[in-house]
Amino acid sequence: MPNLLSSFNQFVYKNQLIKPGDKILLAVSGGIDSLVLAHLLSQYRNSQKEKQILSAVYVDIPQVSINNTILEKLKHYLNSWNIPLVVIPAEISKQVSFRCYACSKERRKQLCIYSDKNNFSSIALGHNLDDYIETGLMNLIYHGNLNSLKPKDTMFDEKITIIRPMLHFSKKVIKTYAKKTGIRIEKHDCDYENNNSRNNIRELIQNFQQRQIPFSKNLTKAIRKWDNISD
Repeated sequence: MPNLLSSFNQFVYKNQLIKPGDKILLAVSGGIDSLVLAHLLSQYRNSQKEKQILSAVYVDIPQVSINNTILEKLKHYLNSWNIPLVVIPAEISKQVSFRCYACSKERRKQLCIYSDKNNFSSIALGHNLDDYIETGLMNLIYHGNLNSLKPKDTMFDEKITIIRPMLHFSKKVIKTYAKKTGIRIEKHDCDYENNNSRNNIRELIQNFQQRQIPFSKNLTKAIRKWDNISD
């Protein structure tokens, strides 16, 4: 298997993200990140004596729904890895301005409700290193700090636990792993993804990188030092 699997296992162990017998809810979007995470979690589960229980949820918001072709391909992969998929219909009120924040908030709400109702130990999200440095830079620009995503978070008086097992792996590494393991899925283009603050931050980072400035590497070091979390 590609090296990402062993690095993934080490990251999970070092940050104490998964315990024997955990019941884990995987949030899937139809994108490559959550699909690779599903594969990695299935491999991790299969290597354990006391195996974890894995389930996946796709929150279906009409304005940004994936098409049936992508959904069926997603189901095919998850079924082959013995991960059941539940599709949760959701909607955003017409009184609310539809944008990325509103969409993300509704998805997170539905995930938390489903997780709590079905007694999951944690919710696994497919955030990667690119998301990590983008979030840190956004907080620096808009809030004057370098706070970013963490490998493990708790919410609502620790009733909900969020884990991000791929947080320190770049999008490039994840795509390479997908290619080597034969994971292929059609890209879903969201009509709203190019008109938000995160996309502006992403373009800013790319601009520095094109000038051959080690910006991403140094920013990552700065955020990790600020957050005091393990590599």
